[in-house]
Amino acid sequence: MNLPSQASITRIKKMTDPRQGQKTIQSSRPWGDIHMVVRNQKCSVDLTEVKPGERASLHSHAIRHELFHFLDVGAVLEIDGELFHPKAHEEFLIKPGQKHRFWTEDTIFRMLVVSFGEWKVEDQIRHEDDYGRKGETLKL
Repeated sequence: MNLPSQASITRIKKMTDPRQGQKTIQSSRPWGDIHMVVRNQKCSVDLTEVKPGERASLHSHAIRHELFHFLDVGAVLEIDGELFHPKAHEEFLIKPGQKHRFWTEDTIFRMLVVSFGEWKVEDQIRHEDDYGRKGETLKL
């Protein structure tokens, strides 16, 4: 497993705003809305869908920030032990080292996960897991 050097981790942890001051902009059109989440930046983007009654691992990352942009209501988000109930288009920036997980009780929810920094499977550290995968490396 190739983990980042301590110097690399320190540099990324000092990066407090990976979007470099950009905020999500909502632009209304006659036919609907556009939410411009990230523009002109190097990042990885995932569309995450969570099934009713299911929960992600409590995990953290050593080298990447994650921006969660919730598309639907119904999610519960835990960050370092604090619980949130995001509304549609609400955003949370997860910093390296922060333990976090998300789940839903009644309905499917979707969110965009925008990762800043190098995306590697080895960067995910599972602290707790409902499916017996604690400590295992993420498999794609």
